[in-house]
Amino acid sequence: MSDVPRRRALLAAASGIAALAGCAGSETVSNSYPSRHERRIDEYELEKARDERGGALVASGEELPSLSADEPARQRRQTRRVLVADEDLAELTFAETDAGERLRSFLAATDFASASAYLLAMPVRACREIRLRSVSVEPGELADGDLHPHADFCQAYRPADVDCDADETHTVGFAIRIPVAADRSMGSGSGMGSSCRRGEPPAVFNASASATGGDGA
Repeated sequence: MSDVPRRRALLAAASGIAALAGCAGSETVSNSYPSRHERRIDEYELEKARDERGGALVASGEELPSLSADEPARQRRQTRRVLVADEDLAELTFAETDAGERLRSFLAATDFASASAYLLAMPVRACREIRLRSVSVEPGELADGDLHPHADFCQAYRPADVDCDADETHTVGFAIRIPVAADRSMGSGSGMGSSCRRGEPPAVFNASASATGGDGA
């Protein structure tokens, strides 16, 4: 491949990545740190999409899973894929919705000669939101051309003026463009915090829910 020397140079540089300026427009907080085996990356690009119907946003193969199938609905909404080449994107099918198209278009604009992408989708309670806190990679693996990304998330209540039903489930997707190229990915990870900030009051989105307590999560 003609781009191998360029890839190797990018991989070598990535193995020594230092914390850079924050990612403009991304929903991150400063109290999330990678483990001692990981290196945090701040200069990433993020596309976030929410489907209030609660259907699957993306799947491997030609068909999206149906929520009427026997498999648990939560599992059918979940996706975690690392993309290092155009062929990886071609293997995925996206929902024909605004949310699905936003994720697909963002990923399609990735130059895999200089970047990779981490795609995650998951269910979320209708009155909650999931925020991306940090993205990190394992430099040792990346130096060998193997990208192991890790994304940390947290949950928060949506703004008080959002009309929502605490018993409903939505689906959210995160497409993260990481500014390093890779030859392959043999692993990935993610973590979820129960709250984005300490002392967050319960059920702030409406007074009746606040009186009864609990978030249904």
